[in-house]
Order: sequence, then C-alpha cells, then structure tokens
Amino acid sequence: MVLSVRASSRLLLAAALGAAFGALGQTAAGEMASIRDGVFTAEQARRGRIAYTGPCDRCHGFKLDGAPDDPDMLPAPPVAGPKFLRKWNGRSLAALFEYTRATMPANNPAYLSDSEVADILAYMLSASGMPAGDRGLPAEPAALASIVIVSQSP
Repeated sequence: MVLSVRASSRLLLAAALGAAFGALGQTAAGEMASIRDGVFTAEQARRGRIAYTGPCDRCHGFKLDGAPDDPDMLPAPPVAGPKFLRKWNGRSLAALFEYTRATMPANNPAYLSDSEVADILAYMLSASGMPAGDRGLPAEPAALASIVIVSQSP
C-alpha cells in the first residue's frame, strides 16, 4: 500500500504525539482527569455510535470486541472493554485521538473528521462502562492531553 505524503506525515505525527502523550499520561496520572470522571456526554456517545457504524464495525465488530462483522475481514483489536482499557492504560486520550485520527479506518486513514473521532471515542468509553458527564469530549488533542485512560477504578 502506498501512503500519500499527507497520510505519511500524519502517521509520523501520531507516533510522536502518542509517545509524548503516553509518557505524560504515565508520569502525571495523579494530576490528570480520568476517563472515569464523566468526560463525555450521553448525546456525544450516541453520535459516536452512529459514526462508528460502517467505518469501524466492519473490523472492530458491532460489539467493539474485535470480532469483525464482515466475514471477509480479519479480527482487529477490541476498542472497548477490559482488554482495550488495559492496552491504553496510563496514556492520555490525546494519544488515542491522534492514533485514531491518523490511522483509522485502516482502508482510508484520516477519513473521519475531528468531531467524528471525538464522538467515536466517547462511544468507545461509554461501551467500556465509563460514566457520561455534563461536558462533551473536545475534538482537540491539547484539551485531551489532560485526560488519562485508566483500566481500573481507583
């Protein structure tokens, strides 16, 4: 597969930001908000569920468990639940946002708008059992850098 210069640049940016924000999430987790603090709204998660259908569920499954809905697709990592949370534990939502924005869907990276990515992340958090709150998840990596993914409640 040949990547365009733009997609290649986005992948490099995502990798750099993922490493930086991941380290930040691991070192400053005590000072950061958690995904368990109601960082998205129920309405945003509902929009995310709609946006997830199609570009995401074919590979990651209708249940977000990594079991593809399309029998011709290979299994993909789960994007909700305990396995997903363990994989991303200690990293910031900014790292997940940048990774998702730059690499998903795999057959058309960077297809989703920033607001769609934020909505899909809200849906993923909701499906992982995280509580909704009063404020929507922002579609800005800088604002997401202060929210850490934690796999277990404190």
